Amino acid sequence: MAYASAETFSPPIGRPPHTLKRANAIQNLLIVLWFLVTFTTFPRDELLLYPLAGYFFLSFLLDRQVTFPLMVKCWPLLLFPLWQIVTVPFVEVPAEALRSAILLLLTVTLAVLLAARFTPRQIVLAVLAASGVCAILSLFITSYHDGAMTGIFAHKNMLGAKMLLLVSASVCTMLDRHIRRGLRIFAAALLGLAFMLILASHSATALVLALGIFCVTLGANFVAGQGARTPPDRIAFVFLFAGVLGAAAPVILSSLPGSPFALLLESLGKSSTLTGRTQLWSYAEDVIRQRPYIGFGERGFWRYSDNDLVREIFAEFHKNPNQIFSFHNSFYEIAVHQGLIGLAIALPVALWSIVRIITLVFRHGGMPFIFFLTVVVVETIRAMVESEMMKPLLLANILIWIGAIYASKYPARHRQRRR
Repeated sequence: MAYASAETFSPPIGRPPHTLKRANAIQNLLIVLWFLVTFTTFPRDELLLYPLAGYFFLSFLLDRQVTFPLMVKCWPLLLFPLWQIVTVPFVEVPAEALRSAILLLLTVTLAVLLAARFTPRQIVLAVLAASGVCAILSLFITSYHDGAMTGIFAHKNMLGAKMLLLVSASVCTMLDRHIRRGLRIFAAALLGLAFMLILASHSATALVLALGIFCVTLGANFVAGQGARTPPDRIAFVFLFAGVLGAAAPVILSSLPGSPFALLLESLGKSSTLTGRTQLWSYAEDVIRQRPYIGFGERGFWRYSDNDLVREIFAEFHKNPNQIFSFHNSFYEIAVHQGLIGLAIALPVALWSIVRIITLVFRHGGMPFIFFLTVVVVETIRAMVESEMMKPLLLANILIWIGAIYASKYPARHRQRRR
């Protein structure tokens, strides 16, 4: 890994706050392994997952002089798991609810440790390594469903979605001029592999989001690539361009033969029901009315043997009893299981993370921070059609929380040379 001075950071004065010693080679390997087991599942992965989680949690406690103050500064991340703990006595499956809350608390503490111990560039390179391993394995170990490649993942859509993280890490590594040229060339090769796998997965949505990652990366680099030192005329240009586009939008939209949303769905090969998702959301609204405030608790609703409605949904969507299913929308999923109060907690926490990452990019600039911006943009969009928000031990959520925590590690008054 290369650690050169960043273009937007002035020399540090003394030791910067919330900083541990630079991670050594073994720690770098451990974080790659951790990202690997939180990126995908594989047989007996718990033999790596839980020992690594235990190691990092012990490190969190041993480094408490640094990690505890950072945790205090990022206290909003604790609100959702604490709500889960409060509702444990009132939900359908208390043991599962408590287990989920503990795992989510563990995930938050590990995010704090990783943000404290590793620089943003180290995180990006670790993600590149972990997702790159999965991409290479998917090239040689794969199966096909209706002609679409699934790779090492459960289904083709998962392959496309997982490769988006590799696209983000590859693009930001390629464009980071503080990383050695050989590694940037390797990132370019992984980017090509990621696009090939997305095309082989036949996931039009993933392809559109991959192109969106390019736009977000280049746009953020143009507007805030140098952080606070970015020429103000660039921001003025963006506002001018947005104004012209806003004025022209009604004329452009009125000339289209159908609604923009319908045309987008048609171009992606999707039905107006979003492959049945709108019907699922209708079911979710009915379920929320049954227990609107505290919900059913984690795994309290999707119990095939105990719930007639679940059996009806499984039959309608051609699922077998052993499959894991969801409402394919993070907001409905949270409202069903954690209630409207849980949703009212989760939404501000998500907005808090988004605002902090955007602030971080405009404050400091640089490709490592832009990487976190691309992740939060993609995952916010995917939250509309997938149920992964606020789930423990998921790499995308860990990265978003790490990005939000970096806003406390790198405040405006401390501008470190090295990231």
